[in-house]
Amino acid sequence: MGSAVTSSRSRATGCEGVQESVKDVDKMWSIIDSWSPKTLSSPTGSRSHLKGWKTVRVFVSSTFDDFHSERDVLIKKVFPELREWCEARNLCLVECDLRWGIPQDTPSSKILATCLGELDRCQQDTYGNALMVILLGERAGWIPDIFEVPSEVVEQYHWIPGMSITGMEILHGAYRNSNRNAAFCLRDPSFLDQLPLQELTQYQETGQKALLVQSLKQHVYHRFPAEQILKYECKVEGKDCISGSEKVRLGFSCEFSSWILLFLKTRIIETFPGHAEVFSETEKPSWEQLEEAQHQLFLQQRCQLFLGRELEVQRILEFLQMEFKDSAQHINCMVKEAEEGIKYPWLPVLQIIAEPGMGKSSLLAACLMRAVEIPNMTVFYHFTGCCPSSVQLSNLAMRICCHVMSVGPERDDFLQRLRDCVRNEDLKEIMMQILKSSPVSPNKTLFLFIDAVNQLSNPYDTSDLLSWLTTDGFLPPSCRCVFSTTTTNAHSPFCLQLELLSPQSAKELAVMYLSRYSKTLSPEQLSLLLQNTCSQNPLWLSLACEELRVFGVFETVTQKITGFPNNLQGLLGNIIQRLVEEDPAARVKKLLCLMHCSPEGVIERDLCGALSELEGGPEIPPLHWVALRRTLGCLLRVGQDHRGRDTLSFFHGSVVKAVEQSLLGTDASRQPYLSSMSSYYEHHCSDDMTVVSQLPRLLQEAKLGERLIQFLRKDPRALCISAPTRAQYIKVLRCSQVCRDGFPRAPALLCSFCSLRTRAFGQLFLNKQSCVLCGAAVMIMGREAFLCPQHSRHGVSECLVCKSPILGPNPPSPGLLCNVCGFSQTCITIKV
Repeated sequence: MGSAVTSSRSRATGCEGVQESVKDVDKMWSIIDSWSPKTLSSPTGSRSHLKGWKTVRVFVSSTFDDFHSERDVLIKKVFPELREWCEARNLCLVECDLRWGIPQDTPSSKILATCLGELDRCQQDTYGNALMVILLGERAGWIPDIFEVPSEVVEQYHWIPGMSITGMEILHGAYRNSNRNAAFCLRDPSFLDQLPLQELTQYQETGQKALLVQSLKQHVYHRFPAEQILKYECKVEGKDCISGSEKVRLGFSCEFSSWILLFLKTRIIETFPGHAEVFSETEKPSWEQLEEAQHQLFLQQRCQLFLGRELEVQRILEFLQMEFKDSAQHINCMVKEAEEGIKYPWLPVLQIIAEPGMGKSSLLAACLMRAVEIPNMTVFYHFTGCCPSSVQLSNLAMRICCHVMSVGPERDDFLQRLRDCVRNEDLKEIMMQILKSSPVSPNKTLFLFIDAVNQLSNPYDTSDLLSWLTTDGFLPPSCRCVFSTTTTNAHSPFCLQLELLSPQSAKELAVMYLSRYSKTLSPEQLSLLLQNTCSQNPLWLSLACEELRVFGVFETVTQKITGFPNNLQGLLGNIIQRLVEEDPAARVKKLLCLMHCSPEGVIERDLCGALSELEGGPEIPPLHWVALRRTLGCLLRVGQDHRGRDTLSFFHGSVVKAVEQSLLGTDASRQPYLSSMSSYYEHHCSDDMTVVSQLPRLLQEAKLGERLIQFLRKDPRALCISAPTRAQYIKVLRCSQVCRDGFPRAPALLCSFCSLRTRAFGQLFLNKQSCVLCGAAVMIMGREAFLCPQHSRHGVSECLVCKSPILGPNPPSPGLLCNVCGFSQTCITIKV
């Protein structure tokens, strides 16, 4: 092991210096070993046997300059195969390699906090034992001076003075807890004899750093079993040009990549035993299970933020269990009466009303955890905005259907009817049938919890749903519904208006929030903070504490508290402006504006790609991306989509408005961000389902009508878009001139050649059997399509597809419209 240190080419050191260095290294390890190692038990319970998608993160730790060849093997051989293996088992692989692309001027504090923070994230997904690939050679790497290490990093990670950042990653992620998921790859130093003298310093340390490296290896051998350690050989094969400079290229045997691959597969299976086998199509999670997982994740996150609403919880639980034949005096809910003194019907609906930031979602989450303990009931919950699909009214209806109906042909029929539904009135009728035919009704009470009705994507959907819920007869007698919104509905008989937190609860919230980061306020400072007129708003208070923690220097915190605005939007605006001002690369503003284009959430990898597209440069270095995400942590919510991929969204609807007010003054200012996101999805995104769900909406909002029509009609990925959805996108581009009977109009025709071809209108049917707008099949009951005088050719008719004059003996075919597109009876010309 010591051959690298005692190599004839190593720089000689004096005897006294060596002895002093040994003493320093021994002292360092005595401090390290004074911490008793943590041994974590294997995951138990149903959590480890769920078959839904899970995220698997692999953290790569090494010095940078001397391990580019090994990292190249990991990127090109190991991770692609491992990713394919994981996906077959409903696992989403994310490799965390933060070393490449770090500019020289990156602050040391940011590098340290980002690397160790990302390692924490990897530990969370694997029950405390992060999956790690640790590459060790003969270099210690960068050793920051103690003044370069932020005090919170020293305290949180028990920083060891004199240890390198790579060494701290090993200590924190593997050594201190004897991590059984850490793979140690120790490179044999014999290849150093093949290096020219001028290259040797990039691969070998001297002096105390060399002793540090050797002591680290010795402690690894002592702490970890042989099956976690690979000692591999390599040889110099030439040079590569990397980032404009020449680097030594090393060659390895197949053992290097195959050992790492086998080790990671083995540890992944042991960590997630429910994913050991390849899932067949029947074993893969169903649509409703994938949706349920996203709502469950949001529920868990909101339960952690609940504080000081015990009285409101009791009122809601009393409402759920009350008999509606009894008087409403049994609960402390306000009964609204008409001006004539006639009471509204006793509807089983309780409306929770509050301004943004008052904690409606957390209150509902807390009630849910209590409601499941009530006997003879079943609970359904829907958190609007927790994932992109949740803001669709049809998605809510489909999830209710899946909850109350048993698997079978009847349920499949209702789901298909809901998918094909284009009118809210039809949706209402189907929902009423589902609720009334539910097998839950005879023996159990159905509790419906619907959060943030006001956040549905279409304002008409919000008003319609509020009207339905508060209409006598919509809900069956065996159903109770609790929903939250920011606006009062006059027809709701039971209403709970959330008040501000009590002063004591506000104080407890502030103390609890800051204590999670080992921060405290003096009694005088806490009193000053609570004197603000908004301090009893839970969201305002948590944001104020976050700004103090991130931006405030606690010696001058009193002065900072006095400058907090007296409203939520003002405080959010201050935070956003400060984040933008402190970012010299201007990426904070770009990222916030890109996220504003998809406020319901976007896959993290896609957001990073869209940012690169906006900047017109190469892919953003991992460290920069992770640091950027951490910087915006107080404004973001991290979730997962139905395939286990990380998604980012604004943690509250107020952030969307604050970004709009602070950074986006007009619709025109959104144009470059919408265009960049749409370009990324169209040309670079590899997931077709994500493209289909996001690209048409972005093109429509960016008013890129020509690209939208081209995508819907020419791109193979668009074939899976349903005809009603296609019709809705095309509807806004359609000419508004009326073409009913009695109005000037000309028939839309297809020449004999084009009528027998396919895909002119986006689908695989013959053109003459397709709707000329959405492409739906209209072989039966199709309506004839017409052109207004402005868009029809005078004199000789022309083909709608090829634009050639229709001449000759072969009769043309009439263009047809489906019932959806033919309902408005207007000109079928698309204006782009």
